[in-house]
Amino acid sequence: MYPHSPTGEYRLLLCPEDDQSGSYVFTLGSGQPPRHVDCPSDKELMNSPGSILIRGSLHWHADNLIMVFDTTAELFRQMRSPIVPPNDHADLFEMDDMLGVLSLNDEETIVDIWVMQDYEGQVWASKRRVELPIAELMVQLENFGDCWNVEATYWDGDAFVLAKFDNDSLLQIDMDGKLVASLHRRFLWHTGLRLKQSLVSHTFFPALEGYVVNASPFHLT
Repeated sequence: MYPHSPTGEYRLLLCPEDDQSGSYVFTLGSGQPPRHVDCPSDKELMNSPGSILIRGSLHWHADNLIMVFDTTAELFRQMRSPIVPPNDHADLFEMDDMLGVLSLNDEETIVDIWVMQDYEGQVWASKRRVELPIAELMVQLENFGDCWNVEATYWDGDAFVLAKFDNDSLLQIDMDGKLVASLHRRFLWHTGLRLKQSLVSHTFFPALEGYVVNASPFHLT
């Protein structure tokens, strides 16, 4: 879903699994059928874990390139991506209004982070290589198992890595590879969704005991 700035409408970009002829745009609240738009690779969009909306465009990472959908012109294009080894898991994130790419190596021990310093020139810079603190985790956590997924997140001016492990642990790791906090819940999973401070505050949350505005959801354990 994305805002279409010329009309003020909210629209959906649809990519049906059983239709290989392209993608479709549907205006929310409209009685009109979805409108067909050409897409260079529907399969890559369907296999992508999610998109990032930045600079008025949706972005997906797929096979060492970035697919871009301009939400104003409603057209697709492609951008360069950092070269990620074929066995690494890579995903996009937003960091301080810049597009970022995170990749986890095949051994699940190292996270590489790049940021696009020049969006128009498509210039990428290596931000940091983060070694997951496996030895520390083995001491503090029992049977933490394999790393299912990692994601970079930007919180209050600092970047962190969120790592989900087999033992229902979601770990917060800083850019120096140090364990900052952990959260242990069954069926816990993080998503690519980002909450913005422009969202309307619900009266339910300040009424909760211990509620703190802008507090991190993690607690040291």
